[in-house]
Amino acid sequence: MSKKDARQEALKKGLERLGESGIDAEKVAAADIGALTGHLGKEHDTDLAAAFLLGRIADPAAGAALTELERTAASKDIKREARRSLFKLAQRGMSIPRSEDAAVAKPRPALKLGPEIEGYISSVDGAGVRLVWLTRPQPEGGLQLLQGMVSDRVGLERASGALIKRKELRDRAQAIKESHGIQMIAAPWEYADQMLYESYEKAKSLGQGATEHFFSLRAAFNPLKPKPAPHPIYSRLSADGVRSEAWRERSRRLLDEPEFRFWILDDDWMKPYLERVEQARASRLVLNEVQKEERVSAIVRDAAREIFAGETGRVFARRMEDMAFYLIETGREEPAKLALAVALQLAEGEPGILDISFLTGLAQKSLAFYLSQAKEKAEEETSFIVKP
Repeated sequence: MSKKDARQEALKKGLERLGESGIDAEKVAAADIGALTGHLGKEHDTDLAAAFLLGRIADPAAGAALTELERTAASKDIKREARRSLFKLAQRGMSIPRSEDAAVAKPRPALKLGPEIEGYISSVDGAGVRLVWLTRPQPEGGLQLLQGMVSDRVGLERASGALIKRKELRDRAQAIKESHGIQMIAAPWEYADQMLYESYEKAKSLGQGATEHFFSLRAAFNPLKPKPAPHPIYSRLSADGVRSEAWRERSRRLLDEPEFRFWILDDDWMKPYLERVEQARASRLVLNEVQKEERVSAIVRDAAREIFAGETGRVFARRMEDMAFYLIETGREEPAKLALAVALQLAEGEPGILDISFLTGLAQKSLAFYLSQAKEKAEEETSFIVKP
C-alpha cells in the first residue's frame, strides 16, 4: 500500500472514530476544537483525523492547537498532517506562527507555555466554589484573561475571557478582597489550568450548558489536555508530620479563620440529620435538657463520620488541600498544617474512629444553621395566620 493510500485509510478510520464520539466531520466548527484536542495523543488514526479537521476551522484556537501538535507530535505523519492544515488556514487569511521559525528565533519551553503565564485562585467558599484566573501577556500589550467559577460539585459554573491591563487585574483583585474578604493568591498556572479543565469535564458530564466556549478561551493558554500533577501544597508543606499529636482536637481552630467562618455544609448532605433531630424533638419520651443535648451530639458525630466518608470525603479532601495552600500562601503556616492534616485523613477514605473536631464542629454549626432557618420559616408562616 502506498503512503497516500495508507494515509487515506488511517484518516478514514480516524474520522469514523471521531464520528462515534459525536464529532460531525461535515459540520465541524469552533465549538468542536475542545473535543478535537481532547482526542490528541490517544491513537495515531484519531490524531491524524483531528489534525485534518482542525484545518477546516478558521479560528485562532485551531491554529494554536495545530502549531503545538506540529511541534510536539512524535509521528512524522501527524506532523505532516498538522503542517497541511496550517497551510490551509494560512490560505484562508489566518496568521499562523510556524513552530520551526519560533524554534530558530528563540528556544521555547514545553507546550510553548512558560513563566509568562500566571495562575491565581481564591479561597474555597462553604459551597466548594473557587474563582480561578489564568493570564498571559499579549504582544500588542495587556493581558489575556481567562476566568472561571469552579465548583467541586457541579463543575465549571461560568467562564469568560477578556483582554485587560495589569492594573485592571490588580483593581479586580482588590475589589474582590474589599467586597468579600477574599484574596486572590498566585498559584502554579498548571494547577489553575487543571482545575478549570477538570471542572469543565465535570460540568459536561452533568449536562451543564453554560461553558460551550471554554475550549476556545482556553486554547490561548494551553490547547492540549493538562497532565495530572501533584497538588501544589505538597511543594510547600511535607505530608509527613502534619498529623502531629492532638491535631484532631486542635483542628477546630480552623473554624476561627475568616475564610471558614461562613462555611456551611450543603443542605442535601445535612437533611437526613436534620430529620433525626426533628424526630428526637417530637419523641414522646420525656428527656431532660442534658439527655436532649447528648442525643443531638450523637447525631452530630454520626453526621461527621458519615458525610465525610466515601466520595463526599474525597471532594472535601480536595477542598482542604486548596485551603491549606491558600493559608500557607497568606502566611498562616499552623492553620495550613491543620487543614492539610484533615485533607490527608479524608483522602484515606474516612475520618477515622476518633472525632476530628473541625469536622464535628462544622457539622454542628451547619445543623444549628438549618434548624434556625426552619424555625424562622415556621414563625413567618405563623405570623400570616389571621386569628378569628
